[in-house]
Amino acid sequence: MSARPSSFSTLGRALRTVGSAMFGVRGSKRHEEDAAAVSPVALLVVALVCVVLFVAGLITLASMIVGA
Repeated sequence: MSARPSSFSTLGRALRTVGSAMFGVRGSKRHEEDAAAVSPVALLVVALVCVVLFVAGLITLASMIVGA
């Protein structure tokens, strides 16, 4: 009987996958492990949230620098 990974471990793997993709560092062994364990829907959701947070951070930083 195979044990299903918990949602926390799936979220952690998805965050690790998206984070390493953003920085361009990825080991092939870990890539294969995560590809088998993380669903594409989870990756898509995590990636969209990360992009929104990144853009919001850039907008906040720019408005603080400009002083608007």
